[in-house]
Amino acid sequence: MYLGLKHLHMTLAIISILGFVLRGIWLFSNSQLLAKKPVKILPHIIDTILLASGITLMVMSSQYPAIFNWVTLKLVFIVAYIAFGIFTFKAQAKNKQVLFFLLALGSVMAVLHLAFSKPLF
Repeated sequence: MYLGLKHLHMTLAIISILGFVLRGIWLFSNSQLLAKKPVKILPHIIDTILLASGITLMVMSSQYPAIFNWVTLKLVFIVAYIAFGIFTFKAQAKNKQVLFFLLALGSVMAVLHLAFSKPLF
C-alpha cells in the first residue's frame, strides 16, 4: 500500500510540475489554451490528490514536521511554490510574471532536492 501511494505521489508531482511549466509557457506566449476550463480546473484536482497523498505518506511513515527538519523545510517550500505560482498567474506585468515563475520553479526544485536527499540537520 505504501509503495503504491508513494508512486502515485511521485507521478502526480511530475504531472503537477510539468503542468505548471506548460501553463507558464502558455502564459508567456499569450495562448488562448490558458483560458480553457479544464486547464483551470485540472491542476487543482491533481494538486489536491498530491497533497492528500503526501500527508498520508507522512502519517504512514511517521515523518512529521515537528520531528524531521527536512519535512518542515519541504512544507515551507511547498507553500512558497503555491504562493509564487498564484502570483505568476495573477501578476499583470510580464517582468513580475517571469520573476514569480522562476521563484516557483526554484521552490519546487528545493522541494525535490529535499525529497530525494532527506538531509539530517
